[in-house]
Amino acid sequence: MLRQLSRRRLPVSLQEIPDPPEQLYLVGPLSLEDKPSIAMVGSRAASWQGLRFAEQLAREIAALGMVVISGLARGIDTASHQGALAVGGKTIAVLGQGCDIPYPRQNANLHQTVASQGLLVSEYPPGTPPKGYHFPARNRLITGLCDALIVVEAKKRSGSLISAQWALEQGKEVFAVPGNVDTGAASGCHALIRDGAHLLESITDLIAVLPHLLPAPARRLSPQSIGAPLAHWSPLQKTIWSLLASGPLTANLLLDHLAVSVAHFTQAMHGLESEGSITRDQIGYHRTIN
Repeated sequence: MLRQLSRRRLPVSLQEIPDPPEQLYLVGPLSLEDKPSIAMVGSRAASWQGLRFAEQLAREIAALGMVVISGLARGIDTASHQGALAVGGKTIAVLGQGCDIPYPRQNANLHQTVASQGLLVSEYPPGTPPKGYHFPARNRLITGLCDALIVVEAKKRSGSLISAQWALEQGKEVFAVPGNVDTGAASGCHALIRDGAHLLESITDLIAVLPHLLPAPARRLSPQSIGAPLAHWSPLQKTIWSLLASGPLTANLLLDHLAVSVAHFTQAMHGLESEGSITRDQIGYHRTIN
């Protein structure tokens, strides 16, 4: 069901942004007041490594009770929403078109899932088609709603850097994920880090800066328990951890990727299982949070 909020009924964080919207249209069971919330943005043409990282990071953020906010575009946005939904978490999509128009078309199913389980947000009335100038404008809403912004993969001329600038002007913490220097895909992230953004290599970097955003029960979790690779892990164990970022894998599939002996594999897996970093069920091996 479509809801409409006038400016005076908007959250204070949105009323205080530059050029606040006159109204917002909402579809979904969540509230704009759901907190804490982390925005995730990045390239529409992201690398597979960037997509995998974004989805896993969103899983971990959502599993800790935080809301994942993004823009439902291709690439990093899509991976972020999917990661949050995969663990039954909360996600909000801020659109550059009316809430009744799925865009891009390949995200029609995801659009519907967010509408039924999360929240679609737009300042444009139903029936408004997507236009290029809508998307930079909606970035101020993404950053206005969030407590912190993460840029996962972005080039120097990426629109994600517009979001980062909005966030900084609104007094929000900005994080950037480093990437491969050879391709230039993360050159915008590197520029943000040089300019003072927080470097983010895992969710522990987020929590180290903003521990107060964690729901009270999660504040008792150690960095190890929320998914950070440990310094004492072997290179093989770190590789296994990376392979499991996109979801569960069977022992056979892991061995196919690793090209190591069964003995070395078994030893590495035993170490990870014994300290509670991974678990195994009928589907395969999973990363764990507990």
